[in-house]
Amino acid sequence: MEEEFREIQNMWRHHYSTICIESRNIDHPALEALKPENKSLNRYRDVYPYDHSRVPLKSVAKTDYINASLVEVPEVKRKYILTQGPLGNTVDHFWSMVWEQNSKAVIMLNRVIEKGTLKCHPYWPQNTGDRLECEESGLVVTNDSCIPGEHYNLTSLILTHSNLEESRTVLHYQYTTWPDFGVPTSPDTFLEFLGAVRDSGSLEQDVGPAIVHCSAGIGRSGSFILVDSCLLRAETEGPDSVNIKQTLLNMRTYRMGLIQTEDQLKFTYLSIIEGARQSGLISSQLDLSDPGSELISSSSSDDEAPPPLPPPRSESLQEKGVEKKIDDPFSSIPATLESLVNGDAEFVYSVVNGVVSLDSEPSSDPSSPSTPAAMDSPAKCILNNNKLEERKREMELRRRKKEDERANTEEKLRKIQEKMKESEAWVSRKQNMKETILPFCVGLAMFLAGGYYYFRS
Repeated sequence: MEEEFREIQNMWRHHYSTICIESRNIDHPALEALKPENKSLNRYRDVYPYDHSRVPLKSVAKTDYINASLVEVPEVKRKYILTQGPLGNTVDHFWSMVWEQNSKAVIMLNRVIEKGTLKCHPYWPQNTGDRLECEESGLVVTNDSCIPGEHYNLTSLILTHSNLEESRTVLHYQYTTWPDFGVPTSPDTFLEFLGAVRDSGSLEQDVGPAIVHCSAGIGRSGSFILVDSCLLRAETEGPDSVNIKQTLLNMRTYRMGLIQTEDQLKFTYLSIIEGARQSGLISSQLDLSDPGSELISSSSSDDEAPPPLPPPRSESLQEKGVEKKIDDPFSSIPATLESLVNGDAEFVYSVVNGVVSLDSEPSSDPSSPSTPAAMDSPAKCILNNNKLEERKREMELRRRKKEDERANTEEKLRKIQEKMKESEAWVSRKQNMKETILPFCVGLAMFLAGGYYYFRS
């Protein structure tokens, strides 16, 4: 495992490209997902389950299709269900799957709204005591309790089948500190989240497969299950038995496109190495002193904001930035950018020694990633100025494009309104002609006819 990491060094783009090329040999049919009646049930048009690994629904009357895949890792006897963030019309299907599969936990790795875009329908009751009724399946979801945290929220949900008069407890874990783009700044909080899920027993064999989702169900979700399965194998068989690349290739035979960018891939490797080090399985430290080994770049994860028809969300989402030196980072990047708040966690961008990093708000806890001790940690991952500037330019271009589209739409609406006014004016003139000119013509005709008969007689 360590040797595999050292061999890659700074060749992450090449390593990721190699995985994508080897995955192209996977040619499993997906006939059910591509049926016309099922296309509206897919959040993204190019992310769907294979037929052999899809999770069929049993208790939904109108369809047995849901965009979900059963991913198996037989080496560690783990099973996961990876699915997309539910749509408004698939919430009932989602909870039917949770009930049918006897899942103990739902693991949500995204926020409902990111970068102003709806990434996932709010499919669970948000506040304690709230209820969500699924009419089609007869299921009722009740929020029993909610424990907000710094990096994740834990909600206890009561799932009741009204027809069977049976209830179950489902744990809802929502990881709230994955940035709007890129990957987390450090594996520490992610490993803490994974540890909490493990401690609940939600991933064990005696319960149904855990439901794991982000927006598309392939990027962050792929990172989560790869870290968990590789760490579990290192714990049971030793670190030398773990081949991260081959494990990912095997997982991709169950669900397409798992792990979407080279940054997600590197973060996954770093999390596995750091998790093994924290467990005492290995003793080496991560060496991130090389300035070319920054973790976070401007390439997006599965948080790319899709247009009305979502864009492709496959390996082609990588962004190919051009490296250039910035002599004075303070001339172009402010010291503190606007806080990004979603859920119960808050983040700020800050500039430290000419390097831009994504940190949580200051905490009195010395183990917090934002403390000086954690800043010196070899697992700290940074975002360089050059790529942040590229991201800012890209966001500015998107903003301008949206403004142009808005202006074009307003112009079209104005023209339509003008045509409607002209049409209404014409209708008014026609009505006026009917009410005035037509009676006049009829009266004139009668007058002429009467005069004609009068003089003729």
